[in-house]
Amino acid sequence: MKEPLWARYRNLIVSVIAVDQRVRENVEQYKAKLMLADGSNLRVSEVVVDGDLIKYSYYWLDESGQIIAGWDNAPHHPEIKTHPHHVHTPADVSEFSVRTLDDVLALLARKIM
Repeated sequence: MKEPLWARYRNLIVSVIAVDQRVRENVEQYKAKLMLADGSNLRVSEVVVDGDLIKYSYYWLDESGQIIAGWDNAPHHPEIKTHPHHVHTPADVSEFSVRTLDDVLALLARKIM
């Protein structure tokens, strides 16, 4: 049996707060705020349709609420090679291969831990 995602990152995720999950027929919407070991937090938003991740945003904020990085697939940056997948930083928007919560948590675990 595969280990649950949260369990794999138990050293990174201190707590999960503000969870909102809505399921309607074949559509699941999920939002959460994950408090991380270094005091920062990750805002998670996903829309899954028929088991496929259709829309996502994962925003990593410091203790004061300022963005460190934010990954999403909103189609508003067609100039990015990995469109619609991209990362926002305080400096710019650029291409990136992060596309799942597991990808983001693995990246944050390497940076924080």
